Amino acid sequence: MSKKNNVQLALAFDDKYITPFYVLLASLFINNKQNEVVIHTIVSGITDKDKNDITTYVQENNSEIIFYDIDLDYVSKLIVPEKDENPLTGAMYYRLFFPFLVPSEVQRLLYIDVDTLVVGDLAGLAALDLNGKTVGAVTDRDMPVRSDIGIHSVEHYFNSGVLLIDIAQWKANRISEKALKIISEEPDLIKGYPDQDALNMALRNDWYQLEPKYNVMRLYVPEAVPKRGFGSFLLDQKIIHYNGKKPWFSDCEHRLRHVYQQYARLSLRPEASHVTNVQLPKDKRAKLRRSRMIEFYFDHPELVTVWRRLKALVGR
Repeated sequence: MSKKNNVQLALAFDDKYITPFYVLLASLFINNKQNEVVIHTIVSGITDKDKNDITTYVQENNSEIIFYDIDLDYVSKLIVPEKDENPLTGAMYYRLFFPFLVPSEVQRLLYIDVDTLVVGDLAGLAALDLNGKTVGAVTDRDMPVRSDIGIHSVEHYFNSGVLLIDIAQWKANRISEKALKIISEEPDLIKGYPDQDALNMALRNDWYQLEPKYNVMRLYVPEAVPKRGFGSFLLDQKIIHYNGKKPWFSDCEHRLRHVYQQYARLSLRPEASHVTNVQLPKDKRAKLRRSRMIEFYFDHPELVTVWRRLKALVGR
């Protein structure tokens, strides 16, 4: 019997995200049966029963989970931007503490946000050569050029939702300390995405650019691929990240939002497949309608062909 590949995974969330956490776990276990997965977790606001239920589920899937405690009073004093859409919580900072909590034998740690799905084998990513860099991450194409924080190219700003961390280098370069200092002392500079901005500043020129398949944000889904072609597209993808609007709300703009519902129905929280209708103001409603029309256009290429032929006939 061949030895299983080892994947050390870090997940952090609070009670508001326990349902997406279960959906993520379902996707992880379905697509990584061939791997030995150890889940390192920082969570707040859930009960001991919740923890026991999670542990049972993880163990039933031949995996291990470890819960860690951090100073929540300290975290509560860090800036949390007020956002009407996708409200942020202090849980976004938990990722900064993992390098000091995991056992000393853990050399590589794969951190992923819980608004993600694991749709492929993670072993290759976990063992990837970082070419001497402290972390591996994917460029965030949703963000503008961040010259205000010293980053002058879109390509040089990464999304912190998926981070492959070299623990020794992270600690040696004091990345957590640098990021927390920035968050505490320069809140106005990083008030939009404080954890991500601070990490980009602390890791400037010290991160390895991963392929988009390891963090498939909405802008990385080819617009021209029809929905019927998503099966082929997904064959090579590893992690879907629902950055921006979440797939459990009707205004989600991610083209792969239906994949979330598929895994939700396979999870211990099948009710997570329900999509809550969001009442939008007129301008945002019009924007979403345009987005859906563009999707329909690409999802039905045969109708597009007919339409073009009709236009050609009328124009004669």
